[in-house]
Amino acid sequence: MRILHTSDWHLGRSFFGVDQHDVHARFLDFLVDTVEAERIDVILVSGDVYDRAIPPQESLELFDTAVGRLLTAGTRVVVSSGNHDSFMRLGMGRRLVDTAGLHLRTRLSDITWPVPLSPAGGEPEAVVYAIPYLEPALVHSRFGVERTHTAVLGAAMERIREHAGAHHPGVPLLVMAHAFVSGAVGSESERDIGIGGVGVVPAAVFAGADYAALGHLHRPQSITPTVRYSGSPVPLSFTEALTPKQLVLLDIRDAGIELSAVPVPAFSRIETVRGTFADVLARAAEHEDALVAVELTDTERVDGALGRLRAVLPGLIRLSYVNAAQPTALEVPDAATAAARTDTEVFSAFVEDVAGRPARPGERTRFETALASARREDA
Repeated sequence: MRILHTSDWHLGRSFFGVDQHDVHARFLDFLVDTVEAERIDVILVSGDVYDRAIPPQESLELFDTAVGRLLTAGTRVVVSSGNHDSFMRLGMGRRLVDTAGLHLRTRLSDITWPVPLSPAGGEPEAVVYAIPYLEPALVHSRFGVERTHTAVLGAAMERIREHAGAHHPGVPLLVMAHAFVSGAVGSESERDIGIGGVGVVPAAVFAGADYAALGHLHRPQSITPTVRYSGSPVPLSFTEALTPKQLVLLDIRDAGIELSAVPVPAFSRIETVRGTFADVLARAAEHEDALVAVELTDTERVDGALGRLRAVLPGLIRLSYVNAAQPTALEVPDAATAAARTDTEVFSAFVEDVAGRPARPGERTRFETALASARREDA
């Protein structure tokens, strides 16, 4: 049996204000082609299918079309919700579509609703338990545990181990989750999930799982041999563009689970260009079709640099001086300014700009409480 692990599609997200619909569509075409070529039986999507709780119509259509093609190819699709998804919207009609091979797991009660995998019929060759993103502030009391991600995920895994032991003993256990695991490396494009509780969880919380298919972090990485992030399939920041993207392929064999990476091609050019203003200007033609971050090494600021570079680099997103007395960064368009910072960091910067002082701990706490409440209403 062959399984593909992916996550963090973030359909509907722009790249610093630049629409990425075509990029996401090309990735989904690649995904379907890979499934057909590699004879994939099951796909695991570990959260953040969409970039926001109320995704645009064209993103809904992308997902619907891709899933339809995958099901037509005979591939089952297991999807869990992430912190960007609305569990209500993503999970709408989940019991109706389950029999068609689309398994949506978005609620707390779904953690003990497993997906047995039996490609050839008969006894399952593996079983999937999906843990949707669980906001500690909302669910800790239902578990009777502390208001932390570690406590909540630990309680969820305890229920899964008990259920799997009773209903699927001896069957390889695959767990999906959306979390920040200790030892992992994040990037600037992930939304902070630490609001209202401790955000980082130890890999040991997934003890008992033969494989933990993780989502949330966009850089592909292995925390342990059996706890792994697939990463996002398309870059969501300039630093992410420096790391090749991948899917994780699981081959379930009698001897165990074999893991390998399936490289995902780049569907757009995202480049960081460093040099003096004169050097960058001279090499502009090499990057005219790319989305570009320019890092100028000039020690003095160049008059009109932004406008002059935009005239020859249509895809210029960010301009920064890295060697100036006061290094600064300008982002284009202006709507992208806060894209690389957490919500709390944006709030703190706002307070400092308006009040001329750092945000006080009490102010940050009130902001985080209000933000958590707003996210509940969005969901």
